[in-house]
Amino acid sequence: MNALEEWLLEALMASGVKMLRVEAEVKARVLALLVLMQKDLVSTIANAGELSALSRAGRNAVLRESNDLIARYYGRAQLQVDLFGIAEVESMAVRQALAGVIERAAPGEISAAVRMSVGIPTEGYLRKLAGDILIQGSPAKNWWLRQQQDTQFKLANQIRIGAAQGETNAQIIKRIVGQDAAVLPPAAPTAKAPAPAPVIQPGIPGIVPLAKKNAAAIVQTSLATVAAAARRATFELNRDVTDGFMQVSTLDSHTSHLCIAYSGASWDWEYNPIDGNALPWDGGVPRHWNCRSSEIAIMKSLRDMGIDMDEPEPTQRASAAGPISAKTTFDEFLKLMGAEFQNETLGKGRAELFRAGKLNSRDLVDVSGRALKLEQLKAMYSQ
Repeated sequence: MNALEEWLLEALMASGVKMLRVEAEVKARVLALLVLMQKDLVSTIANAGELSALSRAGRNAVLRESNDLIARYYGRAQLQVDLFGIAEVESMAVRQALAGVIERAAPGEISAAVRMSVGIPTEGYLRKLAGDILIQGSPAKNWWLRQQQDTQFKLANQIRIGAAQGETNAQIIKRIVGQDAAVLPPAAPTAKAPAPAPVIQPGIPGIVPLAKKNAAAIVQTSLATVAAAARRATFELNRDVTDGFMQVSTLDSHTSHLCIAYSGASWDWEYNPIDGNALPWDGGVPRHWNCRSSEIAIMKSLRDMGIDMDEPEPTQRASAAGPISAKTTFDEFLKLMGAEFQNETLGKGRAELFRAGKLNSRDLVDVSGRALKLEQLKAMYSQ
């Protein structure tokens, strides 16, 4: 990785941190809706007659009402994910990063024409991209429908099981909302067991907790897929300064074997493997649910861009981060960027815990302490 690519990686990692904050805000809105859904489902069941005593027609009426609630809330949840907005903002971030790299390498009028030529795809193209994108092989709307139907099926199943076993509505509600495992007080000592072990009461997984986990995965992977596609499209539009692209994998103990294998793999703009890589592009990142890998452009030399200057050395830079490696993890990047960037990104309290070693990369993965609205991020790149 040459100096220009290191600089580009730094800029895109910084914008990626902001996108994580947007993701956290979107997740928060989606999960808030599912919390309301749970509240309404509990109310519906609590206010029905005892389900175990109702006729089949009576239970079916409760199920119809519950299914309508679930469908409405999942419909509202899907609307919280603005895929076009994500594509637009990612394109703006890439344009800013590319122009910034050229300015850093050749400041002033000598590179002004090249910087000014850096563009982004049209609004129509980005809207089509966001509308046509496949999330792990299916349109985003299909994933939301699958989750809606899965939640409806599991709710019906738990109601039927509870009713068949003669459970009270309160017991059936526990099947829906879940219950943590508990340690019960041990029995009184006896001659045979002078110190009885505590009794572990198993937990109940619940329907809604799993639904929330799945919804968060859909949000993360949907946003990552659209952002990656918009990033590639913007790189490819600017072929006068780029020669292809490479995968950058976050290499830590949570990285999948697939992304470890693809780390550093490169392709040209015909999507053919280059630079010693033999792996096919195969759709690019994200390569799986909750994938954290990304892609950056392979930069042309300054002379190939029409700038008559030698290439800068990686160490010749005034930057808070210093040289960036493609193997840099998220928390390593935050450490390199310094306290001011950490405070702005995480919030002062979380940043202090991070610097004290009390928060790690998994705790920071969605930067939930400093959520950011998509409109705010768009305004940053419009300045």
